[in-house]
Amino acid sequence: MTGTMTDETYTPRQLTARRSTASRAFGRLQNNPMILVTYAVLILNCGSCLIPLVWTLSNSFRSNTQIFTHFSLIPEQINFSNFVTMLTSTNLVTSFFNSVIITGSSLILLLICVLPAGFVLARFQFKFSRLIYTMFLLSIFVPGIVLLQAVYKIFASSGLLNVPYAIVLVYTAGQIPFCLFLMVAYMREVPGSIEEAAILDGAGPWTVFTKVIVPMTRNGIVTIVILSFVAIWNDYIYALVFLPEPQQQTLTVALAAAKGEYAVSYGLLSAAAIMAVLPVFIFYMFTKNLLMSGMSAGAIKG
Repeated sequence: MTGTMTDETYTPRQLTARRSTASRAFGRLQNNPMILVTYAVLILNCGSCLIPLVWTLSNSFRSNTQIFTHFSLIPEQINFSNFVTMLTSTNLVTSFFNSVIITGSSLILLLICVLPAGFVLARFQFKFSRLIYTMFLLSIFVPGIVLLQAVYKIFASSGLLNVPYAIVLVYTAGQIPFCLFLMVAYMREVPGSIEEAAILDGAGPWTVFTKVIVPMTRNGIVTIVILSFVAIWNDYIYALVFLPEPQQQTLTVALAAAKGEYAVSYGLLSAAAIMAVLPVFIFYMFTKNLLMSGMSAGAIKG
């Protein structure tokens, strides 16, 4: 028997149960209209996020004439000419790999700095430890754009302006305060009894850090990696200032410069935008469960 089931195909008990469930759901909506409003707001928010992304994906397969002729979320035909032009006639591929190298190097250096520092501030009490931690917390509230001129002067006086990938130092320093705040919170929640048991078994501080603290705070580590990845990958202003050479530019800067002097190929820009968004999307899809569990654990601990 094929097709959808009608009321006649259900047993009386099943039909009664289905009607009872529908009646309870309708009753909840009547008693609490805010549920309907909440779902409506969520649907509108989802649409406002998805429609521009789907439209950009559609435009990446269309020409300027088709884009300006009418709005469409579905391309008239699948045409990869914009992607071919992007790969063969622009500097976007080089910029893409620059972004990958800079972002990856920044994340590695960030973890090298944040994890030991978080361990020391979370598990040891020493003179000025609270002051040091407070200074890091206060620096979270300083906008990065405010420090742009000072950082530029430091790089200019140090001879780092034209050094490839020196911007990794800027990105790492910019992410340290917030990431350190998160890691200290996670590491403080590790039970002291576990650390004491490891010390009784002969473990030193380094062994406790690598074998006990780091594995037990992996949710926090994943959280700071994901948040820092998105922030560094999407940065524009620092990359624009510190990477003036076309061969050193990141993808965000190359996208802004990927338009002609007198004409703009919006199909080409859409294809480049999809290339910029795709790594973030893939990275998030593979790590979303870890991110949700990490942020949930942090909320419970807080």
